[in-house]
This record gives sequence, structure tokens and C-alpha cells, in this order.
Amino acid sequence: MSGNFLPGINRRYLGSFVGLFHAVSSVAALVIGNYLFLQCFLLGNDILASSEVDNSSLLPTIFHVTTGASGILLFFFWKSIQSYQHSTTSLKDKGLTAKQMQNTNRARGCVALILCAVYPLMYRYLPNETLQDVVISKAVAVVVVAVCVWMYNVFKYYGKGLFVLYSGTRFGFSLQVLFTGSLYSVRQSYPYIVNFLEKEALLISCCVEFGFLLYYLESRRLVSVQTVKDGCKRYHPILFYVFSGTMLKEKFFRRLPMSVSWATFLECILVCLFLKAMIKGIITTVVDKLRSKKESGDRREVFAKKQRSKSVFDVTSSTGRRSSIFESVDFGELSSSLNNSSSRGFRMGSVKEE
Repeated sequence: MSGNFLPGINRRYLGSFVGLFHAVSSVAALVIGNYLFLQCFLLGNDILASSEVDNSSLLPTIFHVTTGASGILLFFFWKSIQSYQHSTTSLKDKGLTAKQMQNTNRARGCVALILCAVYPLMYRYLPNETLQDVVISKAVAVVVVAVCVWMYNVFKYYGKGLFVLYSGTRFGFSLQVLFTGSLYSVRQSYPYIVNFLEKEALLISCCVEFGFLLYYLESRRLVSVQTVKDGCKRYHPILFYVFSGTMLKEKFFRRLPMSVSWATFLECILVCLFLKAMIKGIITTVVDKLRSKKESGDRREVFAKKQRSKSVFDVTSSTGRRSSIFESVDFGELSSSLNNSSSRGFRMGSVKEE
């Protein structure tokens, strides 16, 4: 009976069904999120421009629903979320414990996805009368602020930059709602803000789902650890560079309140630092390769010169200097020896004649 979640429902079967739904929602959020990211950021087709519910909003709605569902269903596996990270720096060197790493993964893999879906779905499906309700708006804002504070306390051990990325704008937006009065009034004052929240949800969801998918495949021995490292090292920075570049192009700092734009400013600064480090790393790698190639060429040239200098006539003097055999011959002594031989030969010839 202890193995039953409800009468007649075994925990093991329930976990299997929840895991299946979580896998489907995660893959759907990742695929649709990448498609929307490509359309909105690279192809210029801003499908998220309208928050009204119409035929064109089907994919954004599916994306937000699957993103939120992925985060909610992950609560069933709260204790099984990985407490490690594949990185060149170990947890000990980072000053982290396994529990702190697990809480970090819980915050960004579970809670952050739910926060990404809350406000976009409210704006898409709640009537204006509900959005104008101050009590409902402030109640939701208070809950989101409390969750963001918890996420800050979790992220501060790993790096406060994660708080800026995963919950900074939601935290600022919720404060804006508390000060302004309602969700409707914020949208009226800043029409661009809903579009921004949805675009940032694309960035966060794609990064989280992609990373967790690779970690799951690695845990099942379907991909190698190096594949996980290389995939995250290339995929995440590309999305960040494109997102920050698009936000700067759209001049977000003129269209968002300071309560929200501060986080985006910090994100752009972080992206610039990452880009600087990446360019520096590329230049260092290229210079090292050119230098090693030149040193290798110099060594081959020196070796070739030594090989060419070697001859059957080479000798080594008593001083250790390598020289030709002809340099070691004393030609004065050789000449005197030849003269003596000639004189002896002449005297012997004279004796024979006598």
C-alpha cells in the first residue's frame, strides 16, 4: 500500500506517465522555441508581436504551455534533478556543494520555466477586466517577487549573473506591477513589454531545455560527456549574442521601464565580456598554433643543416669542433715526408747503378 500514490495508482507507473509527458513537453518546447527564435530574431518575422489570441498565436501559445508544463512536471522528479555539472572547473574549485548545485539546477530547470510562462499566458488569455483588477495583479506580482527572492538566494552561490538572466526581468516587471497597480496599466504604458517578455522566454526556455536534454541523453549513455560540453559551449553563447544584438537593434532601453531594462543592460554587458573572452581565446589559439608551426619549421631547418654538414670526410678535433678531414692534415709535415722519401729513393737508385 505504501507504493501507491492514490488507491489503485502505483507510484512507479505514475512516475512513468509523468516522465513521458515531461519528455514530450520539453522536446515540444525546445523545437517550437528554436523555430520561433529563428523566425523572430534571424528572419525578422516577429510572430510574437501580437499578444491577442488569433490563428497566428497558435505556436506561441503551444510554446508557453509546453514550457510551463515542463517546469511543473519536473516537480515530480525534484529529488532526482542532477547535482553535478560537466565543466572544466570542478564543484570543489567553485566552492559549491552537490546540494547547492542541485538547487541551482532546480531553480533554472524548473522554477525559471514556470516564471517564463506566467505573464505571457495571462496577457494572452485573460480578459482586460481581469488584467485591470488590482488585487489579482498585485497578488500574482507578490508571488513572483517571492519566488525571485528564493532564486536569488539559490543562485548567489553559483553566480549572481544567473539571477539576472533567469529571473531579473520578471523580478523587475513584478515590482513595476506593484508600483503601477495592474497588469493592464503596465501594458498600456509600455506596449513593447509583453513582446519583450515573450522573446526573453524563448531565450531562457531554449537554453534550459537544450542543456537538460543533453544531460539526460548523457545519463543514458547516448552521447558522450564531451558532446554535452561542446554542445552547451556553442549553443548557449550563440543564442545570447543574437538575443542581445536584437535587443540593442530594437532599442529596448527606450521602450522598457528601468525596472526591467536594468537586467537587460547587465545581460548585454555579460555578453560583451563573453564575446571579448571568446575573441581573446581564438586569437591566443591562432597565435600559439602559428608559433608552434614556426618553431617546428625552425627545428626541421636546423636538423636539415646538420644532416647536410655530415660527410665521410668530417672529423672531430680535440677541441670538439667538427671540421673536414682536409683541415686536419698538416701539409708542411706532409711535404717534408714526401721530400725525404724522394731523396731516399734517389740514393737507392744511385747505389743500384754502381
